[in-house]
Amino acid sequence: MIRRLLIISFAVLGVLPVSAQYVSRLGRFQVDEKKGCAPFTVTLTNLLAGDCTPGKPCVMDYESNGTQTQNQFTFTYNTPGTFTLSVIYQSIGADDITITVDDNIQPAFEIYTCANNNATIKVTDNHYDQYVIDFNNDNNPETIIPFSNNAVASHSYGVGGNFNIAVRGRDLKSADNCTANVQAFTALASLPTPKIDQLTVVDVSTMQLDFTAAPHLRLNLEVAVNNNSNFQLFQLLYGVSSYTITNLKPDQNYYCFRLSAYDVCNGTNTYSNIICSQQLSLTAESEVNKLSWLTSTSGVSNFSVLRDGGNYVTVPGISFDDTNVICLTNYCYQLVANYGNGSKSRTLQKCVTSFSSRIPTAITNTSAVVGTEGVNLTWLQDPAYTPDTYRIFRSFDRTNFGLAGTSTTPAFSDPVYSDQARFCYVTNYKDVCQNQSPQGSLVCPMVLAGELGKDNSITLNWTRYVGWQNGVRAYSIEKYDLNGTLLRTFSTTDSTLVDSTPDTINQRVTYVIHAQSNQAGLQQSVSNSITITKEAHLFAPTAFTPNHDRLNDSFKVFGQFIVSMHLQIFDRWGTLLYFSDKNKPWDGKRDGVVMPEATYIWKAEITDQAGQHFTRTGTVALLSK
Repeated sequence: MIRRLLIISFAVLGVLPVSAQYVSRLGRFQVDEKKGCAPFTVTLTNLLAGDCTPGKPCVMDYESNGTQTQNQFTFTYNTPGTFTLSVIYQSIGADDITITVDDNIQPAFEIYTCANNNATIKVTDNHYDQYVIDFNNDNNPETIIPFSNNAVASHSYGVGGNFNIAVRGRDLKSADNCTANVQAFTALASLPTPKIDQLTVVDVSTMQLDFTAAPHLRLNLEVAVNNNSNFQLFQLLYGVSSYTITNLKPDQNYYCFRLSAYDVCNGTNTYSNIICSQQLSLTAESEVNKLSWLTSTSGVSNFSVLRDGGNYVTVPGISFDDTNVICLTNYCYQLVANYGNGSKSRTLQKCVTSFSSRIPTAITNTSAVVGTEGVNLTWLQDPAYTPDTYRIFRSFDRTNFGLAGTSTTPAFSDPVYSDQARFCYVTNYKDVCQNQSPQGSLVCPMVLAGELGKDNSITLNWTRYVGWQNGVRAYSIEKYDLNGTLLRTFSTTDSTLVDSTPDTINQRVTYVIHAQSNQAGLQQSVSNSITITKEAHLFAPTAFTPNHDRLNDSFKVFGQFIVSMHLQIFDRWGTLLYFSDKNKPWDGKRDGVVMPEATYIWKAEITDQAGQHFTRTGTVALLSK
């Protein structure tokens, strides 16, 4: 049928039109052509006999622009347009003809490869009346087709190989001087299979296909919605390696695509691989971002999950739970389907903000250290939760709590604390996920008190420490001297201790309680410190016998912790008999004379180790034997 059509074309149109002569308006000259493509050369003929000679020249104006020449019989038009060519005779006047110069357009055409070394040409240009096709570019045109309207022509090469196909346009009653468009072509025995390399979801309604196909293939793009078998023709493609598809709904459907190399000569298809998009869903649940997708997995080796632009994980299935997330953080995901043939299908990136609804654990282990400037609280934080802000509450009755302050670290100092107020505390916090913890365990610092006995023994009492989940293992009582030197450490599990250790050196001592927890790793809790000053406890004999028998020969005031003493002796009339600021004993004499037997009055002004100043008085009997 094709060969028959070609024969009809030759019969009707001829292989090439024969050049004609065109007569001027008044018939006084002719041109060989009056229309053609730029550059277009016109030759004047059949001018009036006897005119246009050197002796009787004619004036030619080819472009009707005032540029005149004499006896110029050939002219080339380089610029497209419509011109009036005029010839002025001396004997009879002027005559003219209209010259049309068209753009020299190389016709656009498509070459379709067919099997069995055949080719089909479709001329897509519409500038010319006719198109001349030379399948071998050997100046021996095989086919002439009329005004295109996508007209086609076919040719069989018989053997495979490389050829050049030339197509040029021409108009009726026009010079055949338009430039041909020449394209290289390879005749093939069979059509090569195209391959879709990548599918990319560009936005919420657009996808792009990138593919590899041999040149000169007429491609049919087919699509199936939510399956990979019921394909329908979607678009005819030619001469491209990428195609953008709009008006899709990738969030509601998945789409499968395939290409076919279509043999226009016999109507057969050679199909490419199938590639599909993924209908990706992304949701945030407590401490997990959940990805799932619908698609056809045929041909898919695995799926790559990208997070925040970087490769994150490869999964074999059609879902993935990302548990490696931080609450209140925005994460963006993209899915890539990796096919066994190297093709890839990419979804649009989707983002979600992660969250956690897990309630953080309460603060149950708090240590309290009482100091001169209040109390310092420190606690253990469960590492599974990251706090944002701690809130510390204070109460004096363990029931009505008011906000004492906030902290961003697991520690808090309360300068308002005092031993007399006996405050207790509770702590809660919001974590970085903005979840509120339950109220923490009650924390009550130890309050230490002491009482001095008549024998200078010291009784210590303290409140048991409250604040550790597993309680107190033991209490250590540390005893310090006036200079802060540790004198002794006592250990007990009770909340009272009597220190009756004889000590005639240290009048003033300080005590502090350290509590050790049953749970390892907790800081010791420390009570307030108390300082107790022991009594000096003076002793003075009631009688002495200054008879030099080395028994009770002098009178002296004794005592513990005495730093200095001024001793004075008076008779019963108040006369000062003796004075010593060195605490030297009185030998019973005045001015070297032994005083008579009598009862005398003594007065001692004393300064003790604690810096206390006090006066004591008494009587002593002086006996002669």
